[in-house]
Order: sequence, then structure tokens, then C-alpha cells
Amino acid sequence: MVLAKAKLDRFSWLLYDFANNSFSVMIVTFVYPVYFKNEVCAGLGNLGDLLWGISGTFSLLGVAFLSPILGAAADLSGRKKIFLIASGLGCILLTSQLVWVGRGMVFWGMAIFIAANIIYQTGQVFYNAFLPDLAAPQELGRLSGFGWAAAYLGGIAIVLLAQPLLQEGEPEKARLVFPLTAIFFLIFSLPAFWFLPSTAKREAGLAWGDAFSAGLKQVRSTLKRLDQYRQLTRFLLAYFVYMEGVSTVVYYTSIYARDTLGFTMVELVRLYLGLQTVGVGGAVGFGYLSDRIGPRTVLILILVLWSAVGVGAALATSKGVFWFVALTGAICLASVQAVSRSMVGLMVEPDQQAEIFGFYGISGKLSSAFGPLLFGLISLLSGSQRVAMLAVGLIFVAGLFLLLRVEEPVPKREGTACP
Repeated sequence: MVLAKAKLDRFSWLLYDFANNSFSVMIVTFVYPVYFKNEVCAGLGNLGDLLWGISGTFSLLGVAFLSPILGAAADLSGRKKIFLIASGLGCILLTSQLVWVGRGMVFWGMAIFIAANIIYQTGQVFYNAFLPDLAAPQELGRLSGFGWAAAYLGGIAIVLLAQPLLQEGEPEKARLVFPLTAIFFLIFSLPAFWFLPSTAKREAGLAWGDAFSAGLKQVRSTLKRLDQYRQLTRFLLAYFVYMEGVSTVVYYTSIYARDTLGFTMVELVRLYLGLQTVGVGGAVGFGYLSDRIGPRTVLILILVLWSAVGVGAALATSKGVFWFVALTGAICLASVQAVSRSMVGLMVEPDQQAEIFGFYGISGKLSSAFGPLLFGLISLLSGSQRVAMLAVGLIFVAGLFLLLRVEEPVPKREGTACP
């Protein structure tokens, strides 16, 4: 009975990744970026790149501020499941409202996206914080990899469902993708909302306002003690740098393929189906490899590949070459996040899961805030997206050098500290 419940918990957790990746694929990465640049910002040229980068920056700065506070509040109040449900439903509602954003509605196109992305990214803190509850230390990499594989399968499913609306590249039909994404997200989130375990309150009777206040105090306390976690701090710095490159690739792949290499919307659909399919194998394969040889070693390999992807995309002059580079990036995309997540899972104290994952979130989100803005600025000032993409490759090289300073983690739950 206990084993069956554990399997159901894991399955519902994986299904939430299947569900919420629809937002990441259709709103952050694929359809909405192209729709925003070419329809909402029609006639603005490369200024549209900068406005899209600003949207990502503003949203992720908000996430960086909120993540550790909300994470600590979830730890202290024992309400991490409620936080997850609230964030999921809020993101779903805002996603559905993008259907009303049309040509010239730049403010509303940015505002709704910023709010939706803040809620979506903040929800990832609570989702990630369930990982140490669902897997033993030696299984974290595997389960994290399966999570990303489930996310990629969800991406494939939503792209296939949306394909009829995207075949002709008509903006009026493309807008219908947004409520479709919201419905998809809602339906496949329901098992997680129902079956994921609710944690007992650590602070009996702690009110919502008190939870946020206590969370802020807990964050301050953890910041003062970060020097005790030297390896974790070093890793978060490396993660900060290389995730700057990852977020830029996520935010600009479709725009870059469309504007620089001339991909049509139909070709973009095929590209993203290919990327999502390849990503499944990358997430699972690197997840298993992480458990066998350690997450640090695997991350070094992944960052070498990412560096090649950034340079290769900048130099690609044909769609065929870009396909090869993009598929390599797809193998790395879920892998770098899955392995990073499992590495933090091995470093985290059992009673600080959501809070430490909040700091993990703040490191990634702060860097993610600067990556898209940097690409937009370089593209606008140089007049070339290729120059901006070359800068992305150099970011990955810098992240690789910082990661080399980090030791392989020792599982916290085995009672050994990470000095």
C-alpha cells in the first residue's frame, strides 16, 4: 500500500512536469515569442528583440526576489502543496488571457507575459522542493531526469495539438494556441494537485502573513550562514553564469531561427517537435549518468557541448546546420537543468528544501533575467543576432570554468556536510 502510494506520488509529480512545460514551450520559447516580435511589435524591427528581452528580465527579477522568501514560507508553514496549486492556477488563468493581445498592444503583451512568467517560475520552486521527498539520494538524478523527460513529452503533445492552428502562420489562429495551452496545463496538473503529499505544518497555526514574515527572517538567517556552505555557494555562482546562456537560448531560439535563418512557422513546428523528441533521451540519459558518475562530471560535459552550441548557432548559415546545432542544444537543455537540480538536491538540508531550492531559483532567475536583456541589447546595437548568439557561447565557457571550482556533492541526508 505504501509502495503504491509512493509510485502515485511520483507519477503525479512527473505529470505536473508534463503539464507545465506547455507554458514553457508555447509561451516562453516557441509561439508567443514569434507572435510578440512579429505581430504585437510589428514594424519595430530589432527593437522587438529588446522589448522581448525586457519582458523576460522584468519577470525573472520578480521571481529572483520572491523565490527564496516564498520557499522559506512554504518550509515554515508546511503549505508547499498549496503554494504549488495557487501558482499553477494563476499561471493558467493569465495564459488564457493572452488570446486578447493583438497588434500594437505592446504594453499588455508584456504585462500579461511578465505576470504569468513570474507565477510560473515561482511555482517551480515548490515543484522542485518535492524532489527530495520523493526519491532517495542515489535516485535523485534519475527521478529529476524522468521529470524533464516528462516535460519534453508534454512539449511534444502540446505542439502536436497546436499544429493545425499554426500551419498557415496566421496570427488570428496562432492566438488560439494560448487558451489551448491553458486548458492543457490545467487538465494534466489535476493529479498533482490531488495526489502530491501535503506536508505537516512545522509551525502550528502559522498565519499566511506570519509565514511570509518568518520566511523573510529565515532567508536573512540563511544568507548569514552561506559561508558555511562553500561548495553550494560556488555551485550557485557557476549556475548563475551558465543559466544566463541557457535562458537566452530558450527565449530567442524561435526568433533567431525565424529572423536570421528564415524558418517558416511550419518549419518551426517541425523543428520544435524534433527538439522535444531528442530532449527526452537527453534528460533520461544524463540523469542516469549523473547517478553513476556524479552530477559535477556530467555538468562539465554538458557545458562543453553548450559552448559548442552557442558558437555553432552563431556561425550557422544553412537550416540544415542549424538543425544539427539545435538538436545538440536540445539534448543539453533538459539535461543541464535536471542534473543541476539533482546536484542541489544532494547538497540540501532536509528541513530547508524549499528555502535552498529558492536560492537555487534566485541564482538561475537572476542570471536568466540578464541573459535575454544582454542578447536584445547586443542585437539592437550591433544590428546582428549572430553577434548576440556568439556572446552566448562565451557565457557557457565562463560557466564551465566556474564549475571546475566545485567539488562533487556529498548527500546531506547521509549526514555529511558539504563544506
